[in-house]
Formats: sequence, structure tokens, C-alpha cells
Amino acid sequence: MMNWLDSHCHINDKAFKDDLESVLENMVTNDVTKAMIISSYIEDFYYALNIEHEKIAFKRSLGIYPGDVNDVDEELFERFAKLYEDERCIAIGEIGLDYYWVKDNKERQKEIFERQLALAVELDKPIIVHSREAIQDTYDLIKKYPVKGVMHCYSDSAEMAKEFVKLGFYISIAGPVTWKKAKEPLRVIENVALDRLLIETDCPYLTPAPLRGRRNEPAYVVYTGQKICEHLCLDEEDFKKQLNENYHRLFGL
Repeated sequence: MMNWLDSHCHINDKAFKDDLESVLENMVTNDVTKAMIISSYIEDFYYALNIEHEKIAFKRSLGIYPGDVNDVDEELFERFAKLYEDERCIAIGEIGLDYYWVKDNKERQKEIFERQLALAVELDKPIIVHSREAIQDTYDLIKKYPVKGVMHCYSDSAEMAKEFVKLGFYISIAGPVTWKKAKEPLRVIENVALDRLLIETDCPYLTPAPLRGRRNEPAYVVYTGQKICEHLCLDEEDFKKQLNENYHRLFGL
């Protein structure tokens, strides 16, 4: 039997500082045995390297989050760039653009994003992309670079999802696909080929139904996976196999 995976989680977040071992055991209990731990801060990346479990295959990524670009000087950027060369940094991310939270530094966001895109090409590493209310600018910048990657926690239109797939990207689906008003996420999974889909929690955020209101954790990725299977009338084992193939192909595992 194939197991589930969480392609994007933040279990190095302070939200898990008091019960991380329990969270890991919940993963095993729910057959979630692969996960990518995402870091936006250098200290979080080093902490993520120490998160281990004998029954879970963890991988790690690091990237300058778009909401933090105002705090990034040249010295700090170079520290990130050096760590991108580390073989333990499987991917560069999450990186991208966010015009929802900060609207007055768009050019700075694009500058830092583009510099990281260039590094991804140079290092031949995939990227993990955050885009919120910035999908066209995100697309336009990515299109300039021969990079591979995944649109994390995808929340835009099915039409744009297909455009990213044409660039060779994967589309990662999170908890919102399980929510009652999830019309567009359902359209996305209907329009993206299975060999370009991934699933994630983005925990501790975006808890899927029926657990909304709780802190999210990797074990809950099962609800997202099962919702997709239910909506698309997929065999669960076949879907898990496809997810694992996609995950390995993208991240070169």
C-alpha cells in the first residue's frame, strides 16, 4: 500500500513547539510518511534539519518569503544564497509575490523573487512558489526562467493553473478544497492532469474540513487527498501512487 505525503508543511513553526512528537506520531498513524518542511528563516531551516522520525522521510526547503523582503539586506540575501547550495536544501521556497498583505513594495518583491529564480536556474533546484493576488506578475517572472517547481497552496483560477502546467509546473492543493464554498479549487482539480497535482497542508494554517478551527498538522492532509479522490472518482491507492511519483519527480528524489 502506498502512503500519503505532505508536500508543504511548517512543523518547524512555534505552533508545534510543545507537542511535536505527538504530531509526528499522528502522521505515522494516518500513513503520512513523507513531508517537505518549509523554512522562511535561516534559524528555522537549521531547526528543521533536526526534525526526524524513523518512519517519516523528511525533506527541507528554504526561501525568502515575499512578506519579508523589506527586512532583507545584501548580507542576509547572501546568507540565504549560500544555504541554497547546501544539498540538504532540496528546493528554494517558499518564494514569490504577495500583494494581499503588503501592497507598497511590489518592485522590491519582484526583485527578490527574480534573484531567487536566477539562483534556482544556476543551482538546478526546483522552486516552491507563493502567490497571492499577484498571479499575473508571478507568471510573467517565472516564464522568463527555465525553472521547475510547484505553485504552493494554489488559490487562483483553473485557467491560470493550466498556464503554469504548460510551463512544467505542478499545482499543489491544500485544505480549502474541502471547504463548503470551494468551487474554484474543485474546478482546478478537474482541469489539471493528475501527473501535475500535489497535496499539502501548509500547516499550521488552512485546516481542512471537518476540522476547521483547529491547528492544522500534516496528518490532516489525508482529508484533502480523500476529497480529491471523492470528487474525481479516483481509486485512493492509485492516487497515492501518482502523488508519490509526482513528488519524487519534482524534487529529484
